[in-house]
Amino acid sequence: MPAKQILSAALALLLVAAIPARATSVPTLTVIDTINPGAVSSHAMDDSESVALNGYLYFQAIDGTHGAELWRTNGTTTELVMDINTGTSGADSSDPSGLTALGDFLYFRAYDDTHGTELWRTNGTTTTLVEDINTGNSGADGSNPLYFTALGGFLYFRASDDTHGAELWRTNGTTTEMVSDIRSGADSSNPDSFAALGGFLYFRANDGTHGSELWRTNGTTTELVNDIRSGADSSNPRYLTGLEGFLYFQASDGTHGTELWRTNGTTTTLVEDINTGNSGANSSNPDSFFALEGYLYFGATDGTHGFELWRTNGTTTTLVEDINTGNGGADGSDPSYLTALGDFLYFQADVPPDGYGLWRTNGTVAERVPFPVAGQYINCDCIATNIVAVGSRLYTTVYSDAIGHEFAYLDEPTYVLPETNRDGSVWTTTLVILAGLTAAASIGLRVRGAKRA
Repeated sequence: MPAKQILSAALALLLVAAIPARATSVPTLTVIDTINPGAVSSHAMDDSESVALNGYLYFQAIDGTHGAELWRTNGTTTELVMDINTGTSGADSSDPSGLTALGDFLYFRAYDDTHGTELWRTNGTTTTLVEDINTGNSGADGSNPLYFTALGGFLYFRASDDTHGAELWRTNGTTTEMVSDIRSGADSSNPDSFAALGGFLYFRANDGTHGSELWRTNGTTTELVNDIRSGADSSNPRYLTGLEGFLYFQASDGTHGTELWRTNGTTTTLVEDINTGNSGANSSNPDSFFALEGYLYFGATDGTHGFELWRTNGTTTTLVEDINTGNGGADGSDPSYLTALGDFLYFQADVPPDGYGLWRTNGTVAERVPFPVAGQYINCDCIATNIVAVGSRLYTTVYSDAIGHEFAYLDEPTYVLPETNRDGSVWTTTLVILAGLTAAASIGLRVRGAKRA
């Protein structure tokens, strides 16, 4: 083979061989105990939602001085964002929750002694009240905004202005307005379980006629999607999650029990009656939905395996793994807080004798993430997600008798390519041989060039 062809082939093989292999080992957790060191603990990520914004994780925490307030960390710097409710002492709490990102701002509900519980926002530097929606009989009456969801430049949420009851509202940070009074007058439709899909906000609401059913709005038109359990009875759709043009959710039609459903806004169908049991009315109670790479992952029970991890693509619905086989397979691992990072789906699961811990799956196998110190485990009073991805880093809540409730993180190596160190592997020898071939071919070309000169 001519030297030029040898050089080309060797260079190509060298480039391929130099591509680092995807790491397969399970990463370990690093605990951060800096906000309120010791067993008293900060309860970081414990009593509220946590969310990522511009490289930071925002969360509620207690440092022993300011009460429950808003904090943030990038894994290196951990700081108080603002002491919103100074009260009569610094220890009074604003209890920030419902943390949701929209644009460059983080929106949330918080309490101060002047406005009650209202809508706030921050960009990490400036923290302000967005709107005092319910002035009521005094400024301290709150609108209690809940279920924040971003759609089309607006943040949608439920709130009460003491005239219309608890109804659907939205804000873009400048204009805050009621979207629809679904149940007119002082009665409330109590919209919740919000999810955005295809230019619409889907949610559960009760108009006083159809029970609690599935609704949607585009900000202009608000309509009932489907009366799944006809009449005044409720199907109670929950855990609304979008996947490839469909909205998946839990609901009960009065025949199949509480099972997995989906809609595209026009057609609403039962996806799978997972727990048929002795009668069709048995329930699988699917929850903790998470969409990833064409599949919806969720927890459910088929009456045989206990509450375990399942997935569906809308056509095929299967058990991913019976993580806690237990006695005869009836014990469940109760998977929850599903979060994707790198090549894996992370989640919390309960498997004796170690109890609640952090697990991950690639859709084929599931494996436990080790804690750095014996006696650590996940055990929080969490309102919502306590597993959050920020860049290539995953944050979660960890408990031990020594530190109480604190937060921890791990770096997921498959989020980006890992280091190229392959010492002790066959790749080392291969790279040396290819490098030698490249050098030899290069020398051959130089010699031929010299002879021609």
